[in-house]
Amino acid sequence: MALSAIACHDVWKSYRVYHEPSHTLKEKVLFRRNRYEEFWALKGIDLEVPVGSTTGIIGANGSGKSTMLKTMARILTPNAGYVEVNGTMASLLELGIGFHPDLTGRENVFLSGSLLGRTRRDVAARYDEIVDLAGIEPFMDVAVKNYSTGMYARLAFAVAVSVEPEILLVDEVLSVGDEDFQMRCYDRISEFKAEGRTIVLVSHAMDSIRSLCDRAVWLEEGALREAGEAHDVVASYLGEVHGGPSGPSEGPSEERRFGSGEALLTDVVLLDGTGRSTSTFRTGEPLVVRMTYAAKEPLPNVLCSASVYRADGLAHLLGQNSRSRGLVLELSGRGVIEFTVPELPLLKGAYVLSVALHDDPVTKIYDWHDRAYSFFVVDNPRLPPEAGMVHVESRWRTWTGDPRAAAAPPAPEVRSAS
Repeated sequence: MALSAIACHDVWKSYRVYHEPSHTLKEKVLFRRNRYEEFWALKGIDLEVPVGSTTGIIGANGSGKSTMLKTMARILTPNAGYVEVNGTMASLLELGIGFHPDLTGRENVFLSGSLLGRTRRDVAARYDEIVDLAGIEPFMDVAVKNYSTGMYARLAFAVAVSVEPEILLVDEVLSVGDEDFQMRCYDRISEFKAEGRTIVLVSHAMDSIRSLCDRAVWLEEGALREAGEAHDVVASYLGEVHGGPSGPSEGPSEERRFGSGEALLTDVVLLDGTGRSTSTFRTGEPLVVRMTYAAKEPLPNVLCSASVYRADGLAHLLGQNSRSRGLVLELSGRGVIEFTVPELPLLKGAYVLSVALHDDPVTKIYDWHDRAYSFFVVDNPRLPPEAGMVHVESRWRTWTGDPRAAAAPPAPEVRSAS
């Protein structure tokens, strides 16, 4: 059995929520009993974080994610249960923890480093590396109270990872930085992963959880809802948030299904490029619609159709049938039909899918599932940012001289980007 870097054993944590908080000493003396409710932020959490894993914690606001991380960091003490930690730990839970606003960035590097257990000599040896990662060298002799939020985040992250802990805890703070800072963070986290260090990451960015994490934990109202492979947990979470399926379909509702019934689509499952059932896909990666059919009697010249709409139904984005790709079906008994989009062109958003079986001239509908299957598309970090609803491969070029040279501009003068 692999050793756990962090193990939570039946952890409970509560806060008191006062109805009429006392603001003065007089109020505390005269009204000694303030009414309050016990709010349970964590409810019996049993969780193991394996050594060398990268684990994401997801959930809605108020679900207990930050409380869970602070409990792991031993900043908070559980009401019941306990947390085991095996290894040195560094945490980045809030911007600028350990920073003094009146000290400069340079001074705060040494102050924060000492709070993380590093000697002045150790920090001095890594100072250049810290500044290079933070990317704010011109401002290191400026008081940090004059820093922007992003500059705070850069310096705090650079100091936290400089101690090279065995376990790194990171809260949502990485989302405040600019694109360059976020890429630096992700590169550093990838280096940590390659070195076999343990990382626990809280984020609302589901694509970051899928790309960075091996495992994910879904908290809901303080309780552990689901834990497992990051891809599967994120798919379940997004499926519930957006009201879409995350696995095999139970079939459309009656109002979204019609047809003669001589052939039926008995099961419709959405799969990614690895063959896993999911409702979450990335732009530019495969989407597979696997449909199981049952025909009551042999049916010749049958077409299968698929259409994709924006979730609000106002935009028809894709419509295709099997004949347009050279396949006319002869249905008999039970079988499977697959519709594959090798490189999904849809950009980030929510979509719905229709599928149908009908005859070749489309005069008879055997089974039609109208906008019955929801799925979601998230950004692909390998593709450049775009606006709209579809990804389009394109090329830009420029040259100097006569516009009529567009058909064949001189090679040395052409600059292009795909």
